[in-house]
Amino acid sequence: MIKLEDITVRYGEKLVLDRFSLEIPPEGLTALSGPSGCGKTTLLRVLAGLTRPGSGAVSGADPAKTAFLFQEDRLLPWRTAEQHITDVLPRARRGEAGRWLDFAELADEGGAYPAALSGGMARRLALARCAALGGELFLLDEPFAGVDPDRAARILDRLRGLGAPIVLATHQPQVLAGCDRIVALDGPPLRRV
Repeated sequence: MIKLEDITVRYGEKLVLDRFSLEIPPEGLTALSGPSGCGKTTLLRVLAGLTRPGSGAVSGADPAKTAFLFQEDRLLPWRTAEQHITDVLPRARRGEAGRWLDFAELADEGGAYPAALSGGMARRLALARCAALGGELFLLDEPFAGVDPDRAARILDRLRGLGAPIVLATHQPQVLAGCDRIVALDGPPLRRV
């Protein structure tokens, strides 16, 4: 079980998390749903070890074994889609690049550079790179922005097959419907509703 206990995070005078607690099951898809700016991304960043809380504790999550998908695709314009995947794979697994492109329904785009991809395709490439990286926990910030609902549902099923807990932040009703658990949030400061 992954636990956040009494987490407090401030950005200057702005209180984003105020003694916030949450338990995340050790498997399945947990969706964080709430309005923009309520603190979902900050919560994911705390889980990933990228933001240190002012107080409180996180247990059951190892930042070194966590894969994080940022809201921005963070694709390198000089690398092809296939190279984005091979860049995160150990040498012995580089032959798996095609598998991960298939995972995100990008099989025909291995030689394409980011500038040649649509917004949804770029998002799927970033997601494929995150999945290929692997880990014991996947944290996905708006993983299906710009992705059509049917394709998102298929990829969501593939994510479930990764065999690790997945926490994702989303506003999309179709994505929420495909998750095992929805944590409805509001804020700031972040709170469950």
